[in-house]
Amino acid sequence: MNNRDDVPGYGYQLKKGATTLTESWPALKDVSNNHLMLGHIMEWFYSGLAGISQEDSSVAFKHIKIRPQPVGDITYTKGSFHTPYGWVTSAWQKTGSSFVLKVHIPVNTTATIYLPAGKGNVYVNGVMQTAGTLPTRDNKVLLQEAAGDYTFEIR
Repeated sequence: MNNRDDVPGYGYQLKKGATTLTESWPALKDVSNNHLMLGHIMEWFYSGLAGISQEDSSVAFKHIKIRPQPVGDITYTKGSFHTPYGWVTSAWQKTGSSFVLKVHIPVNTTATIYLPAGKGNVYVNGVMQTAGTLPTRDNKVLLQEAAGDYTFEIR
């Protein structure tokens, strides 16, 4: 449904020339061609692949959650979202046994960063973190960060 272009779905809509989401899967010319009803995949791009969302107790993205979810053979993702405090960005790349996540957290906010646990040493802006002392939850390493630019690396 997401990438095939020979049957109705997102790929089919692109093949038919759509530049926005259409009202119908087969991208009919005589219906609305600017329709968010089928936009649920975009939510997955932002909160799933790029991992940008807010913590459950947060209001207006005051406390951001960066929890990228690499899947399948996807090796690189970059996403950004404009909050009331400014832009949040998340870009990750996996190559071999390493995973690199670059984030921007806007001013006057904080973020919890979720990284894959048990895959190697964790580096924050090039500084190795003490192994075994970082908190984990659901097989993820949790790091609390203030506003700023960060590079997290697992190798």
